[in-house]
Amino acid sequence: MDLFKTFRNIVFFQELSDEEITILVNISTPKFLHKKEKLVEPDQTFTHLFILSHGLLRFFFDDENGVETNLFLPSEKEAAIMESPESYSQGSTRRYTIEAVIDTQIFLFNKNEFEEIAFQHKGIYTMYLRSLKQIISILKVRTEQFCSTSPHSRYEDFLENRPFTSQNANRKYIANFLGITPNSLSRMTARIHKKRNERKK
Repeated sequence: MDLFKTFRNIVFFQELSDEEITILVNISTPKFLHKKEKLVEPDQTFTHLFILSHGLLRFFFDDENGVETNLFLPSEKEAAIMESPESYSQGSTRRYTIEAVIDTQIFLFNKNEFEEIAFQHKGIYTMYLRSLKQIISILKVRTEQFCSTSPHSRYEDFLENRPFTSQNANRKYIANFLGITPNSLSRMTARIHKKRNERKK
């Protein structure tokens, strides 16, 4: 695998110089995850950042009744430098699982080493800051959607903005991500297809 070429083709790295790409290649560890293989499990120490090269992941936790809740469904189309959700807070309890939805290629970076290098190279620092802002923006949009939009509107927005995920993720995961039941998702899908077919007539 030509890692320099792979990194150069990752959309999120497009604005980095060749020197900065080379630095990231040198501190990265490639990891291939098979479908349903877990990267992180609850109470497991995880001190890395990572980026998707291709594939699809889900970040989920079990509630007090043992029901899964999918917080993130990032794909290669929504690239960013990611980490375990607990890393963004001061809490010590780790409850999230990160799992591959389909065969997925990621690149791991030791968080302390990455951040030390980011402070030395403006391009990497700017990219990392943009990544954090993107994750905050995603959470903002999800919060607003759950507070002010209907399930149907959330699903239509999901189809429009996440075609790769909608085509590759298990429908149970999508329904949970949208805060609806699989049966409700099936009914919405049927109505949308009916509406689209009527427009073609």
